[in-house]
Amino acid sequence: MDEMKHAEKHISRIIFLEERPVVSELNKIHIGDAVEAFHKNDWEAESGAIIAYNDAIKLAVEVGDNGTREMLESILKDEESHIDWIEAQLAQIKQMGIQVYLSEQIS
Repeated sequence: MDEMKHAEKHISRIIFLEERPVVSELNKIHIGDAVEAFHKNDWEAESGAIIAYNDAIKLAVEVGDNGTREMLESILKDEESHIDWIEAQLAQIKQMGIQVYLSEQIS
């Protein structure tokens, strides 16, 4: 849901800047065949997003687009929170094992 909200913010900003958003070119999604692989793939995607947002923020500063900079910084904070959550999940799996971790998720 967070990623959908981020996409909505991007689309709104692009339209505000009187451009046309391209929503047909999406990044490939890597899910994984096990819970740990799912989290590791998600970490990779979030990590790549953080790099991209930092680069975009630098560009927004260079061109003096503070509205876009503020939007990107807000999304960047969300992405960093996602990374923290994923790392916590991976640490729990490592500490308690996958079976106990999974049983904790359903209780």
